[in-house]
Amino acid sequence: MASQNTIAIVFDCDDTLCPDTITFLLQSYGIAPKSFWEEVANEVDAGWDPPLAYMYKIIDFVKSGIMPDLTNDKLRQIGAQIRFFPGIPGLFDDLHRFIKRRQEFVDAQIFLEFYVITGGFEEMIRGSLIAPHMTDIFGCTFSEDPRTHLICRPRTTVTFTEKTKFVYAINKGITGVELRCNPYLVNNSIDEGDRRIPLHNMIYIGDGPSDIPCFSLIQSRGGRAGERMGHVIGVYHRRGAVKKAYELARGDRITAGPFSAKYTRGSDLRRYLEQNILDIAHGIVTDRKRTFRHSVGH
Repeated sequence: MASQNTIAIVFDCDDTLCPDTITFLLQSYGIAPKSFWEEVANEVDAGWDPPLAYMYKIIDFVKSGIMPDLTNDKLRQIGAQIRFFPGIPGLFDDLHRFIKRRQEFVDAQIFLEFYVITGGFEEMIRGSLIAPHMTDIFGCTFSEDPRTHLICRPRTTVTFTEKTKFVYAINKGITGVELRCNPYLVNNSIDEGDRRIPLHNMIYIGDGPSDIPCFSLIQSRGGRAGERMGHVIGVYHRRGAVKKAYELARGDRITAGPFSAKYTRGSDLRRYLEQNILDIAHGIVTDRKRTFRHSVGH
């Protein structure tokens, strides 16, 4: 049986941790985001999956010379310039210290891991200042032309429902490297007690429709009847996004929020996140005590 003493905090990225990163990429090349997203919307209306629609638009910009030097390394360089919402990246070290303040949590060897699952471009996030704090990052990726190193075709995409694949990978203890080498590993049957991070040990933070499959997964499959469930937190960062966030709340998609995407100490979001961590940590301690009593009794 796995120790199951890890708490995973899983973030969407765009509009959850920072403003839209693809828009940021476009602006760095002087491209008008409004017309770009209008064209992508037209493609989606015509039947394209959204990630494929915007990835091929970017590839067309590379081929036409509008983005003449776009490589994966360039994506990482641009990612290094992303500005995150208040409290990021200090949040990550703060939460590691937060969990270590209680001796019972230290004794139970409880620790945190952070993940990003995004429909944005993975290499941009890997180049950003949050990357060193992440256990893994899952996003859309490009292949490069072997001669020019310019991006030339999609390599992996992250659609709405495919986000759940990465939640299951985290749940089952499959690393990003393993998953990329063998994507079918995530389909392996693993008993609940042998999974590295139970869904009820997860907190998922997101802002909109692309996160709904993960919201539903963690809420509906977070535990059996009477057992603990995972936590889902909704956020927003600008007035125009409040309506979208409250629609999620009204549809019972999220367990709390929406909160303003301020991760600073003392903010409503920060306090609620810390309370979620305490709830999960206390549950882990209780499970360990129950298991110990059971083993002694036998």
